[in-house]
Order: sequence, then C-alpha cells, then structure tokens
Amino acid sequence: MKTILLLIFTVLVSSAPVEHNDKNLLGEIIDELDKAVKMFSKENKGNEIFLTKLQMDGCKVFCQAEQELKKKVSGLSGAKFDHFRIDKKLMRNLNKYNERHVKTCKPADEGQDEILLHAFLNKLLTCVKSNFSMKR
Repeated sequence: MKTILLLIFTVLVSSAPVEHNDKNLLGEIIDELDKAVKMFSKENKGNEIFLTKLQMDGCKVFCQAEQELKKKVSGLSGAKFDHFRIDKKLMRNLNKYNERHVKTCKPADEGQDEILLHAFLNKLLTCVKSNFSMKR
C-alpha cells in the first residue's frame, strides 16, 4: 500500500508543471537587464544601435521590447550581444512573460522615434522594476 501511494505521489509531483511565477520571471529579467545596461554604459562603442522608442502605455511594453530586441539586436555577433540571443535567459524570460500576458502584440510603428540601445534598455528596466514592485 505504501508503495502504491508513493508511486501515485511521484506521478502527481512529476506531472505538475514547474513554472516560474511572474515575480520570479520579472526578477530574472531585472538581473539580466542590469547586466546588459552596465555593459553598454561602460562601452560607448557599439551604442550606435538604434531601436524604436517604446510606447510607454502603462509600462506594457514587454512584447514590443522583445520584438525590437529580436529584430535588431539578437542576431548581432559579439560577447556584448550575448544577452540578447533568443536562447539566452533574458530573451527566454521576456518570451515566457509575454506568452502569459499579451493577447495581441502590435509591432512598434515604423515612423516612430528611435533611441539608442542603452536608453531603450534603461526604459525597459524601469518598467520591469515597476511591474516587479507591484507583484505580490
């Protein structure tokens, strides 16, 4: 009887999805963005990458940010762009967060203002921290 109960418990535990909650995801995104912001603030060279300015609609910019980073940064080579590869933690977590929260994602308008990568990352970091502080 103990063996059967142990087997049932094992199956139940192993089949339960082990997902990060939003607070953990946002915390990991903050950590990765902090690293990227520090890396790009130290180096002026390479900061000439421009991305479309985020539409700050109540800091619901994660989907736009993910699209912009995928389109303009994740394909670039070099160690400083490693954070932005789609198989790395920052981009994976942005994608996970967006899968949970974004029903429709409008791409950024092409005619919209552009800002430097460093400024883009700072704005995104501010929004992530704001959302993080509101989560329980």
